[in-house]
Amino acid sequence: MTEPSPTPPPDALVLEMLAEPTRRQVYDVVRRAPDPMTREAVAGAVGIGVRLAAFHLDRLAAAGLLTVGFARPHGRGGPGAGRPAKRYSASHRDVEVALPPRRYHLVARILAAAVSSSPADAGRKAFAIAAAEGRRVGAAHAAASTARSRSPLVKAAGALESLGYEPRRERGRLCLGNCPFDGVVDIAPSLVCGLNQRLVHGVLEGLGADDRCRAELDGVPPDCCVTVHGSAR
Repeated sequence: MTEPSPTPPPDALVLEMLAEPTRRQVYDVVRRAPDPMTREAVAGAVGIGVRLAAFHLDRLAAAGLLTVGFARPHGRGGPGAGRPAKRYSASHRDVEVALPPRRYHLVARILAAAVSSSPADAGRKAFAIAAAEGRRVGAAHAAASTARSRSPLVKAAGALESLGYEPRRERGRLCLGNCPFDGVVDIAPSLVCGLNQRLVHGVLEGLGADDRCRAELDGVPPDCCVTVHGSAR
């Protein structure tokens, strides 16, 4: 049996949590263990009290770094066996922080999927996959939004911020102050800029704002190559 986890904090706060030396030791012990560990086992491995171990373990679980389950010791069950003990194991959460924001895992997944599914025409396929990913992001933001009177550019800015574009509003358009794929642009500029444009356009489609906003490849360095223009309608 596992315990439901709360919404984990952003990666930057998770890294701050792991900067505490004892908590980092607790995390490393659990992550390297072949089986889920009890509070008592962690306390013994780290050389701290059980209450302190429990405190750090529960903080790590709240951050999404550990998962929590309940189980009795092997061979014990039935009436009189006592309550199942909490057991902790490492989760599959990846923690990544980059300033300015980068999304290399995203471009890697898009390109890997394109090459895998259409090796003879991977570039065109990658554009289609990027657009689909953008629609997914836009639709998720549209579903989560409770403000129905916000302008399309404001809605687009919120969704694009989540992807690391750092949008800023200027004279009826969104200039994107950061390219999440910056480190690979020089290798294949037309491909990477095309992926950016398709991804941003997909976000607008997912938001239902593509009839009032458009993504154009007219960004001026050091901004991203894409700019979102609003419609006068």
